[in-house]
Amino acid sequence: MKLNRLLLIFSFGVLPFVHSCRSPESDDKLKSKIEEALIDNQGIAVDVEEGNVTLNGQLGSDSLKQVVEEKTKAAGGEDVKSIHNNIMVNLPEPEDAREKYHEIVEGAVDSTITRDVNRVLEDFPTITAQVKEGIIIVTGNIEKTRMDSLKKRLEHIKPKGVDMKGVTSR
Repeated sequence: MKLNRLLLIFSFGVLPFVHSCRSPESDDKLKSKIEEALIDNQGIAVDVEEGNVTLNGQLGSDSLKQVVEEKTKAAGGEDVKSIHNNIMVNLPEPEDAREKYHEIVEGAVDSTITRDVNRVLEDFPTITAQVKEGIIIVTGNIEKTRMDSLKKRLEHIKPKGVDMKGVTSR
């Protein structure tokens, strides 16, 4: 009776340990099942170690990432202890993103140039200017002797260009 009890206690103590020790062969089989289930999701790497599955790669959306995880669970069933979903989501760039970026940057450049132009124009109260796409467009009336000084100071800001066609001299 004591021997049966000892064997029973030993069995309960060892069985969970034996169950948790998986052979590399069973991990390989699990990996093959999962890779087959993910055949439509190119670029997803599957690693399995002792029933713990790690997914790596890149996809275009969070929903695709979730679908891959669900396919992994379904393919592995009870053999999967855990899933570490390290898939990175790279959202596709909108087609007009580059243009919008350049508009924003150009706007920032224009506002910086405008700030510097306004400082220069403090000394030329009869002159106004606006900045478009990096070009300073000047209008107003100025003494002929000061025209060259105005132009040099505006060019010192380093815009794409200075348009003085709207300036008249007296």
